[in-house]
Amino acid sequence: MTRSRSNSRFCLIPSLWLALWLCAPLHAAELPLRAFTATYNVKASGMTLGTAELSLEPYEQQWRWRLTTKVNAFISIFVSDQPYSETVFTQNGDKLQLQSIVIGDEKDKDDIETAKFDWQSGQMTVLRKGRHRERTLTTDVYDLQSIHLLAAAMQLSNQQDSRVQFYRKGKLIEARLVYLGEGSVNIDDKEITTHIYEHSISGSEESLKYYYDPQHPLLPLLIQSNESGKSKSLMKLLKVEWRS
Repeated sequence: MTRSRSNSRFCLIPSLWLALWLCAPLHAAELPLRAFTATYNVKASGMTLGTAELSLEPYEQQWRWRLTTKVNAFISIFVSDQPYSETVFTQNGDKLQLQSIVIGDEKDKDDIETAKFDWQSGQMTVLRKGRHRERTLTTDVYDLQSIHLLAAAMQLSNQQDSRVQFYRKGKLIEARLVYLGEGSVNIDDKEITTHIYEHSISGSEESLKYYYDPQHPLLPLLIQSNESGKSKSLMKLLKVEWRS
């Protein structure tokens, strides 16, 4: 029996994501990077779908975010997708810039989307659904993984609101990250005070809420996807391994 594929490559995790209006620029000196691997429980409609692994690590004299997913045995009967994404960026002096994005499916090696950033020429080259396109770069760009860098910079500078260029489905669109205040997340029966940020994208009814431990501003403890005010799915931290 052929299983139908989801229209969204990120149906099991928060699927998202003209100018950069930051009160203070994102300085590498203000944002120490630390390698880690975090494992999350993934839920939707109260049902556990599987796990996701988010990592940040040095990569060929650059840095790389990587997100992978694994569905549980029962859910895999109905869902064939196993999405992953990689985001490579550089840290040069006071600049953090995307270099490449890869989005794919572990179970379908032909289903791949890439974006490469040439900041010297001001061009982004995209391969999506077998077609190549070029986009003009005018300012810094964020995506689903590197948005955590922006959130961390906002936490460290006490910034409340940022509007940025955001990569989504081969295009650069406007997105907004807003600080909502403090909250808490229960991890291993311990209530951790968090800073909450909401991520909205132009033209989308879906938004994301990120819950960060102020002691580790790059690590989201909880990521909640909402649509029309209702929770759609969430990723909650199970464990984290700090590697540097």
